[in-house]
Amino acid sequence: MTDKQIIKAQKRIKAYRAILANEKKRFGGYMDSGGIRYFIPELYLQLQDYKGAMTYFRWFSKAFPDDIGIPAFNLFWAATLFENNKIPESIRKVYETAFSNTYILDLIAGKDVKPIDKSELAGYENLDYAKQIYKGCIEHITLEFQKFLTGLIEDKVFRDNLNRYISLQKLIKDEPVGQMRTHLINESNKFERVTTGR
Repeated sequence: MTDKQIIKAQKRIKAYRAILANEKKRFGGYMDSGGIRYFIPELYLQLQDYKGAMTYFRWFSKAFPDDIGIPAFNLFWAATLFENNKIPESIRKVYETAFSNTYILDLIAGKDVKPIDKSELAGYENLDYAKQIYKGCIEHITLEFQKFLTGLIEDKVFRDNLNRYISLQKLIKDEPVGQMRTHLINESNKFERVTTGR
């Protein structure tokens, strides 16, 4: 980045943080209907300020404890943990990334990816969404983290866990509303909690 780009990114971080702080002051909580809380980590990663990103994610955890994030946001969180040498925590965030979009990690690894017939209720869970964002994600992560991701998704335990999650989503998609579907959703939620530590 040029000095001018660095200053611009730093100003944007400051402006976004000020908007969130003003909302908290005015309303006693965060509205953030525009989702600017999701834009801030990308700026820290552009600056390669992984300590600053880590501080932001700690704040985010307290300010938005129930927010499950979106795929790129979760990926950038995993990258931040990796760059701060918090590998077990990074792996858990990689799981969150994969559960928020089951295609994105394979796309980042350069694999040929096909759509899966499974439950994809949120707009960010499908293959088209992953194809729109994965190249931008690659631009903001280091080659070391990209290699780490590629190795992780080849790991048998990781792949088995992801396949288990996908199997549950397939069952949920085909199950009509009722007791069994509720049971499957509960099983999926429990599996996510155990795997990600959330």
